[in-house]
Amino acid sequence: MRALIINGSARGAKGVTAKLAGALAEGLVRGGASVDTLFVADMSIAPCTACLSCMHLNPGHCAQRDDMDLVLPLLKQADLLVWAAPVYTDTVSAQTKAVMDRTICSKQPFLYQDAGGRVRHPKNWDMPSKVMVVSTCSFPEPVNFEPLVATIRAQTANFGGRCLAELCVPGSLAIQMEPTVLEPHLALIAQAGLEVAQEGRVRPGTLAAIKRPPFSVDRYWELAGRYEEWCRKKQAKMAGKRDRKS
Repeated sequence: MRALIINGSARGAKGVTAKLAGALAEGLVRGGASVDTLFVADMSIAPCTACLSCMHLNPGHCAQRDDMDLVLPLLKQADLLVWAAPVYTDTVSAQTKAVMDRTICSKQPFLYQDAGGRVRHPKNWDMPSKVMVVSTCSFPEPVNFEPLVATIRAQTANFGGRCLAELCVPGSLAIQMEPTVLEPHLALIAQAGLEVAQEGRVRPGTLAAIKRPPFSVDRYWELAGRYEEWCRKKQAKMAGKRDRKS
């Protein structure tokens, strides 16, 4: 199995998303898969301009020349695509969405109905048939992942793939205050990667354990209080600098 992890966090390799994706990559490699990881924050990828050149003038090829030229060959080679996508303002980040939209070059302009009766565009070339999601969000409630998961599931179905699992860990704001609380989940996500590489799925027990939040809501509030205190000190420091300048 060849896997491609696309990290769409604006924080790149520094964030909680990178830790989750790194654990999954570790498990995939232990299971015998090869893994490529891209950090979109370190790349130059422009939004899709909807010029439709990839459909009409040069089928299968995007007209824009930027770092998407590095992404597309890896997509064509991968069996598994992992969207490492934190929740930003209730859905995927702008970095993630830019990559998603630019994959439209894999489509033809013509139309057909899929097995479910949905109208789709046929393919110029195949996107990875298997997809996973690794995500985190600032708040403690798992419900915050629903719009992001719905977006990625819809894109996966539109491109003819299937989602194997969504590995979502809430509470990143608190996790940053005490990173050790994430360690049990990192071990579980590595186990999920091993299972996918060896069995083509995440076992139900492993998935259920990952879905349990890393702390209670009360513990979240305790840790989040540290973050709020840090914010107050930061704001006071900046306000002092502004006062001295005025």
